[in-house]
Order: sequence, then structure tokens, then C-alpha cells
Amino acid sequence: MSSAPIFDYLLYALLAGYGVVVIRFLYRSKHLAQTKWLALAMVSWPLFMLDEWIRLWQLDALLPLYGLGDVFAVMLMSACYRMIKPMLLAHPTRRRRLWIPLAITSLSQCAILLIPASEKALWLGAAPSGAPLNLWPAYLPALLTGFSVLLLGIFITEQVQMYHHHLPEQVVDVREFRIKGVTGASGATVGVAFTSILMVTAATFGFFALPFWQSLHHVIIGLSLLAILYALTRQVSTSPSPLDYQRLDIGEAKPAEMREVISRAERAVIKTKAYKQLGLTLKSFSHDAGVDPTTLAIALQLEQKKNFRSFIYQYRLDYAKKVLLRSDANISSVAKRLGLNSEKFLGDVLVKHFQSHP
Repeated sequence: MSSAPIFDYLLYALLAGYGVVVIRFLYRSKHLAQTKWLALAMVSWPLFMLDEWIRLWQLDALLPLYGLGDVFAVMLMSACYRMIKPMLLAHPTRRRRLWIPLAITSLSQCAILLIPASEKALWLGAAPSGAPLNLWPAYLPALLTGFSVLLLGIFITEQVQMYHHHLPEQVVDVREFRIKGVTGASGATVGVAFTSILMVTAATFGFFALPFWQSLHHVIIGLSLLAILYALTRQVSTSPSPLDYQRLDIGEAKPAEMREVISRAERAVIKTKAYKQLGLTLKSFSHDAGVDPTTLAIALQLEQKKNFRSFIYQYRLDYAKKVLLRSDANISSVAKRLGLNSEKFLGDVLVKHFQSHP
């Protein structure tokens, strides 16, 4: 079987996958955060695949536009990053540097207009190979797209990993606020982009003859971008972190200030019965206690060798010992079977109790 029918089947499969993602987006749009950026990402995907639609459906009238779609992969990744960041940070910074890869790729993409449509028509059957000095407008945008997607994929992966790493320092019920799938999808995109860079470089200098490298470049990156869009259309609850990560990494505060902050926090736990609140976050607790969230996180880390989650869980454990085990025979038997200090006991049994006894 030749490569053309195989790619045709893959393109129809990708198109079906895109339809599923769009339906998920429309169905869940009211429950998703930052939908304007996600909508921009959604629109960018079929535009990135423009060359393949021209080849698949023989849209000769659109040949002048052939080669102008790669930049939309960079736009998609930039939009995804702008969508994700406010979900993870309470005070996100707006950096214009984020758009530099998009601007550079856009400028390089314009060079493809120097190639006549008659020569582009030949690429529909066999992608160019070698002659980098003459055909650089065909290679450079694909290379820059690969590098830009790789860079933005690293940014997204690092941002989500940092959020998950610091989650116990700013929420109690960690499982409720995890983002599933995004790290894996963005990490896979980084690997795919790197593979694409190697492939385009090899085609540029004629290291091997791969007549369908352009289609392969679009298909593998398009598939990884679809995976990111699918992950982002999942309804999730996040807790935008109020922590100043720079201060937290330095981990310095005045001893008197730390003692005062911990004292206020302990009084607030008792007064508000914070240990009974499901989905408690450091941001809301710090507001009630009248303390700075980063200072509290540093104080707990240095003074008590705890994070916010373990700080509140200690009060939950005390509550379980003093009240629940004496009044609820079912919970008592579960505690004996699992062990009073069991994470499963605290994570499942207590949460269920608080849900039924608000």
C-alpha cells in the first residue's frame, strides 16, 4: 500500500478526532475556564492542517495559500499557555515574550509567498528535498514551527508540574484540584516536535529521501496538538496558587513574624473549624486568618516542617480521635482496620463524613 492512502486515512481519523474535541468544547464551554483562548486554539488546529486539506481534497484554488498554515500550530500552543496560566496562578504575569515565537514564525512563513504556485503543486505529490539555499522558504517555517512548539510545550509542562509540586502547600484535598492529562499531552508534544525538527533538518540537507515528510510533519504535530485540546476540554477544578514561588524557594522570614503568622493560623483553624471544610485552599484560609499566604507557607515549612495540607490534616486527625471515633461505630471499625493514621482513612472516610454532616 502506498503512503498516500495511509495518510488519507490518518487525516480522516484526525478530522473525526477534531470533531469529538469540538463537540466536547461546545458541550462543556460553560464549565471551562478561559474559553476565549481555548476557542482560539480550536480554530487554529484546522488552519495548521491547511496544506493537508489542499492535498486531500485537491483544492487547487487554494494553492497560493499552500505552506501558510504552520504558524497556526504556534498560535495554538500560545493560546493554550495563556489559557492554562491563570488556572494555575492567582497573580499571573503577562509577558510579551510569549508571542516572540509566533511573531518570528509568522515572518518566516511569509517567505513561502516567494515560491510560485506551479512549484507548490509539485509538492503535493512529493515534498522538496535538499537545495536549502534555493528552497529555504519551504524548510525554515517548518523548522521554526517545530522549535516554537517544543519551547511552548516545555513551558506548559513546567507550569503544570510546578503547580502539582506545590499543590500540598496551598490546598488540603489535593485530588480535587489536580489537572489530569495536560502534562502527558504537552510532554508528548515536546517529543513529537523534537522528532519533527530532526526530520525537517534531514530533508533540508537531503540526508535521506522522504517524499512525504511535509505530511508526516503535519500529522504527528497535529495529533499531539489534538491530544492537548482534548485534555483541556476536560472539566477540572483548579486552585490558582497565591504563592510567591521565588520567596518560597528562598524560604526566609523573620522568626517573630513566622511565630505570629502560625499563631494567627492556629486560632483561625479553631474559630472557623477550617478542618471540616472540604476543598479548603490556602488563599481562602489566609484571607480569613488575615495572614500572607506565602509567609504562612514559609513559616509552616521552617517552624513545623509541614505544608498547609499536613497542617490542616493534623486538626482533622485530632477531630477524628476526639469526636468521630467515640460517636460513630462505623468509622471506628474502619479506623481499626486501616489504622488511624492511614491516608486512606483521612482521605476517604473523613471526607465522606463531612459531606454527609456539613
